[in-house]
Amino acid sequence: MSPRNKVAIYYLSGLIFFEAVVLSYVFLFDRLGQMSLINSFHSPWADLFFKIITSGAEITIPILFLGYLIWKKSDLLKPYVISYIFSTVIVQFLKLVIFKDAMRPLAFFKGQGTSWHLVQNLFINEYNSMPSGHTSAAWFMCFWISLAAKKPFIAFILVFYAILVAYSRVYLFQHFPVDTAVGAFIGTGVSLLVFYWNVSKTE
Repeated sequence: MSPRNKVAIYYLSGLIFFEAVVLSYVFLFDRLGQMSLINSFHSPWADLFFKIITSGAEITIPILFLGYLIWKKSDLLKPYVISYIFSTVIVQFLKLVIFKDAMRPLAFFKGQGTSWHLVQNLFINEYNSMPSGHTSAAWFMCFWISLAAKKPFIAFILVFYAILVAYSRVYLFQHFPVDTAVGAFIGTGVSLLVFYWNVSKTE
């Protein structure tokens, strides 16, 4: 088995673990319970940390990695761009067409009298909750960086980063946990399909 195929399997195992944990959490608690538990664990340092974690996931790091692939003239450049385009189109289609009225936590709980911790100076969206675009971008990006590194332990580190991004979206009150589960599935699923169709056959 080639190093990249091995990395893809390790990365997929990380996704399966993440999906199992998040979906179990979703089935065990209602939305109020889900958000209340996560929202109760907050601090000034966590506010800053998760703002930083979430900010690089959707645009900054994916574009920097794109520049790296162009510079290295990597064979991963074309499948990376294809994955980026398709995963983004799917996410935006779901957000803007299928789930256009899906409320984010701030709108969902409005008027219910619950006191929430909200990070200061952070714009919080109210609609287009499903799925999480940041989470999809993080899992997509980390998948391709893992392949470029060709190291299973790097894949596990990047899976951990992608999980942190997903958690940050809930911590920052931008999404429900299920939104991140769907986003992670799209970002990784599209990337896996493109990888096995365009790259794996030539390994």
